[in-house]
Amino acid sequence: MSRLLSACVAWGWITSNPALSFDRTIIRERRDPITPPCPDSVARVKAACSPGMPAILDLLEQTGMRENEAVGLMADNVDHERQQIRLLCTKTSRPRTIAWVTPGGNATPLLGQAARNGYLFPNRDGQPYRNAASNYGQVMRRVAARCETEDIPFARFRIHDLRHAFAIRWLKADGDIYRLSRHLGHTSVKTTEIYLSALTADELDRVLHVGTKDGTEAL
Repeated sequence: MSRLLSACVAWGWITSNPALSFDRTIIRERRDPITPPCPDSVARVKAACSPGMPAILDLLEQTGMRENEAVGLMADNVDHERQQIRLLCTKTSRPRTIAWVTPGGNATPLLGQAARNGYLFPNRDGQPYRNAASNYGQVMRRVAARCETEDIPFARFRIHDLRHAFAIRWLKADGDIYRLSRHLGHTSVKTTEIYLSALTADELDRVLHVGTKDGTEAL
């Protein structure tokens, strides 16, 4: 609502944004518990995807980038020497550079086989996949139906859950939460803190004390 009203101000339809004066701290945000997808279920979905799409899922799983950041990725934005990826199409419209070898994953085997020109993982026409989310959804439904018919365990997951799993692996490997926040492109580390709920007490204690002096908590 605030974004819409801000647009109305920019267009000259209203003179001020009343939503900005509302105290949003009184609204308690409720989030579902973050549960990483089952590896077996992820493998079944990858196996059922059309050529090219499993590589995109691998990239999301190993780098934690968002789906739209991976689908349109160009080979020119991949620095093989530094093992870095320059993301230009981001949620915040602010480009960022990420490493592909991190505490959360390692995309070296995947990127070593990727195209060196054009789109990194194109469809059969050499273009980025369109409506990738809906395509994944169709595959997910087919796999779920088949597994139900054959009485095979399968847990549905969202493509974005691969990003969540990456972030949790990063923190469980004692990776720094501030670096993770920058890697994921979060505007605030407060957003990244949602993953702390997935850690054990010992893991949480280690993460909160990374890079601090005299045991002073980082958060």
